[in-house]
Amino acid sequence: MSLRRIVLLVSAATGLSMCSNENVPLVPPSKLNLVKNNQVASKVVFQPGDKLELYVEEDPSFNGDYIVRPGGYILIPKIGRLKVEGLDRDGAEQVLTQALQRSQLTKAKVLVEHVSGNYDRPGPPGVPKIMVFMTGQVARSGAHYLPVTDGKSIGLYEALLISGGLSKFAQLGKVEVFRSDANGRRTRTMIDLRPIRDGLEDDPPVADGDIINVSEKVFGF
Repeated sequence: MSLRRIVLLVSAATGLSMCSNENVPLVPPSKLNLVKNNQVASKVVFQPGDKLELYVEEDPSFNGDYIVRPGGYILIPKIGRLKVEGLDRDGAEQVLTQALQRSQLTKAKVLVEHVSGNYDRPGPPGVPKIMVFMTGQVARSGAHYLPVTDGKSIGLYEALLISGGLSKFAQLGKVEVFRSDANGRRTRTMIDLRPIRDGLEDDPPVADGDIINVSEKVFGF
């Protein structure tokens, strides 16, 4: 056996020994950029401007799209602010499940979808808008962006129609409006839409951040 062949065999044996060394990461080259200092690439998390799509099996009134606000929270009718910034989908589902079971439902099955992106208020550019939250017996629950043109206010009944209208079980005589005061506390006002619909009373204006809850008809047997 030649000296050159002996050197090659020794080199090959040494290389195999090095490859079995536990200090060498057994990671495919395409994945090496995902592992650095024992850190693994993180999951996608919610950030301000993202959209959270919520589905609650036990109570569809909570279903809808919620924008993550600059403070990192979403605002859900009957619950309030929930911090979701920095949470992935599973984490957000856990937070929402706990919040619902703590104050609204005995048991809640929650599904969340994450849509990233900077969601500006939709509509023609340059047109000011307000955001209101619809819940209860409405066609489309969740956050709605309503354009305010020529400085005119938007009435409650008008806002409900713009955002998709009411369900067939809506109780027009019992519509709740929750509005934050100067101290951040929400006050509750009950409004009867029937005289407004019939043109007998003025349509009260809605404000940015209002929560509008339309009650369900109660049927007697």
